[in-house]
Amino acid sequence: MRAIREGLLWVLPCLMVSAVLLVLSVLARMLGLPASVADLLADLHGEISRILPLLITASIGYMLAIRHRLPRLPVAFLCFVHAALAAYLLRGHPRAAATLVLFIAIAAPLVTVPLMAWLMRVRGLRVARMAQVSENVEDAMNMVVPGIATTALLVVVLALLQQWEGLVHWRLPIDVANPDQSYLNAVLLTGLNSLLWFFGIHGYHALQPLFQSLDQAVGWNAQALLADQVPQHPLNAGLLGAFAFIGGSGGTLSLVLAVLWRARSPGLRLLALASLPMALLNVNELLLFGIPLILNLRMLLPFLAVPALNACLALAAVQAGWVSVASMPMPLNAPVVFNAYVSTQGDWGAVALQLALVLLGACLYGPAVRSLERHNETTVHLPGLDTTFTRLQEEGSLYARDPVVVAQQGQARREELLAQVRRMGDYEFFLEYQPQVSLRTGRCTGCEALLRARDSRGRVQPPGAFLAWLSEAGLMKDVDLWVAAAALRQYRRWRNAGFELPISINITGPTLMSQEHCIRLVDLIAPAAGCISIELTEDALAADVFGMRNAIARVHAVGAKVSIDDFGTGYSSLSYLHAFEVDTIKIDRSFVLASAQAQGGRVLEGLLNFCQGLGCGIVVEGVETAEQLQRLPRTMDLEVQGWYFGRAVPADELPAFVQQRLDLSPPATPPPPSDPPPGRTPP
Repeated sequence: MRAIREGLLWVLPCLMVSAVLLVLSVLARMLGLPASVADLLADLHGEISRILPLLITASIGYMLAIRHRLPRLPVAFLCFVHAALAAYLLRGHPRAAATLVLFIAIAAPLVTVPLMAWLMRVRGLRVARMAQVSENVEDAMNMVVPGIATTALLVVVLALLQQWEGLVHWRLPIDVANPDQSYLNAVLLTGLNSLLWFFGIHGYHALQPLFQSLDQAVGWNAQALLADQVPQHPLNAGLLGAFAFIGGSGGTLSLVLAVLWRARSPGLRLLALASLPMALLNVNELLLFGIPLILNLRMLLPFLAVPALNACLALAAVQAGWVSVASMPMPLNAPVVFNAYVSTQGDWGAVALQLALVLLGACLYGPAVRSLERHNETTVHLPGLDTTFTRLQEEGSLYARDPVVVAQQGQARREELLAQVRRMGDYEFFLEYQPQVSLRTGRCTGCEALLRARDSRGRVQPPGAFLAWLSEAGLMKDVDLWVAAAALRQYRRWRNAGFELPISINITGPTLMSQEHCIRLVDLIAPAAGCISIELTEDALAADVFGMRNAIARVHAVGAKVSIDDFGTGYSSLSYLHAFEVDTIKIDRSFVLASAQAQGGRVLEGLLNFCQGLGCGIVVEGVETAEQLQRLPRTMDLEVQGWYFGRAVPADELPAFVQQRLDLSPPATPPPPSDPPPGRTPP
């Protein structure tokens, strides 16, 4: 729905141009200008109306392309072609096409663009890569196969639609000109028109066959009067244009007055004043998109009720004989007051009724305007500054010195992020394993799996070059699951080769806090029977204590262990150690570096004693030199990870390293017994 609303906002200038042309054509006829001038203006209006579905589908496709991270202009052009093909294939059924083409133009991108996104992710369908061509050429070439597939699908669906017999005999769902059901048809027609506009669908174009029938009813009334008969069709286009849609769909001239009457916000009042001249000509797109009314639940009830009530009261006045029946054809964009007077052939009672309905509608819109204003007092909106799909006006307040600059910077940042993530689509991701060595025995007791990436030229990229981009793009949950799956595959390969070594993997907090991803993660590491453990940073623990407890319990339930990584930095808090059942604490390398100073050495020693007293396993990270290793107390059962013992290596090199450490190590001696603190069991 947001894609439809934002997409239609881009078509607003075209709608306004079309409305102005129609109004000018009416004024040309009123002023007695040559018929060729009025016909030219009317034809220009008709031509814009004809291509409006093409413009709408292209704009919606563009917005969805942003959402699905697709090349925007190629997607918009493809959606344009789809709507044009629909109009061409349905040309033999003009009555059906008058209604269906616009709905197809709106609905088709909602199906075809996600399908394009799915096809773009299939590597075998990609025609070009950035290493071969420029980014623009790559975008265009890679959209060829998705474009052909979605176009073929649309053609097949439309071909099947033409086999339906009901298409040939397409009929209106209701006889809107039936005098026996005038009130029901008036409520249904005005309500459906307002409801379509609420979802961003141009009601007049979507319901054009119904309005054509109401135009004919005006002519039938005129023929009855010429024959000195009583007109039999009180519900007609003249009645709706003069009394129901006063100011446009929703009777929004009443909304203009309600804003000027009840609103205190200078912004709303300025918008109402700017909309007033167009509202007097029954053109209200400025209000629909400026407030906005589209997808605005605060305005839905009066937006539905005002035109329906106006139509029913006008019907009652006509049937009571207080107002003459409309018998003079008038376009919906004829000026207010003038349309009521002329369509009823000079009845001043119609003018009085129209003005009374405007005031009544303003009373109905008043409470909604106050509610809207109270909402806007706590939310800063920036309509029109940035119409990209990723702008969510409804999310919180924006505080900025220059909102235009911020919007432009945000768009540039999104462009950069999108380009970077798309470049990473050609990366080859793999794991390397850094050994962990027991300080007491010198043997390798485990390893940490570290994510690496190789670009299309074979260059290994450091983690800092891609992890930040993946995190900003919201892809870390998928990355965590991929790492877990890769670690499980490696564990099984080692086990089949007769080698076994515990593996720890880094998991981000959002993965565990998402129930779906947490379950999938646990399912992945469960077959390792505790030989794959997870590491969490302290910032992950700071999110949701209750949710994180449940996630850790799920991990423990399959025999896996949980470690706190980089302990002592960032969000460090001793409360984590009693709030969560962690098995191992990994001391950050900053404490090892600081231990070169006397004060730093005392801090490291105290931290190690504290962790040992808790009965947790201890891993000291970042040990790179013999001096740093010597400063670690030999009386503790520590594990050491760092470049002193070895950097991260490919999986096939780790068994040799483990054997080498085993050959260099003296026979293992059991550590001296120590009593664990009350309530904790050492791992």
